[in-house]
Amino acid sequence: MDQITDSAWAERVKRGDQVAFRLLFRKHVGWVYNKAYRMLKNHEDAEEVCQDIFMKVWTKINLWDPKQGSFQTWLNEIAKNTIIDALRKRRRDKEKPMRWVDEEKRVTLLDLMPDPRPSPDREVENREAYELIEEALLEVRRDEHRIAWVLRHIEGLGISEIAKVMDRKENTIKVWIFRCSAELRRLLKAKGVEL
Repeated sequence: MDQITDSAWAERVKRGDQVAFRLLFRKHVGWVYNKAYRMLKNHEDAEEVCQDIFMKVWTKINLWDPKQGSFQTWLNEIAKNTIIDALRKRRRDKEKPMRWVDEEKRVTLLDLMPDPRPSPDREVENREAYELIEEALLEVRRDEHRIAWVLRHIEGLGISEIAKVMDRKENTIKVWIFRCSAELRRLLKAKGVEL
């Protein structure tokens, strides 16, 4: 499905077409999950956020206007905002006690509409350079350094935007990004990759 087809399917979703929604879900769930996992560094959190993103797509599809951008651009914006909200919530909840959830009763959107393609992890494994960077990111010692670096270099946010998201001063964000870059270079060099 290309962008034109995405638009056509999205228009059908606006009319309540669940088959069209499933097709869009299957096409885009892999990269949405990867985006969430890259930021959250936890499979369970990434799956939950991915579910939230597609629930928003289903409930807010009427807000998408093809004159203002492609469906994928709109989806990417929803994904970015939902992931940032999850990061903010994680920071707020860090000190709160964990609540028990009955996992047997919990059904996710991913359970209802499984992706027939290889898992996102399998797709990442097939791209050697990307995998090395992903592995190195996971080894970065400070979460805030990694998050700031990903928001800057992968998500393309500006320093001031990152400062607002992370509730820190711009200079602090710059230092975190610099330190993460230095640590990534060191980690990649240890894996035999010279930058």
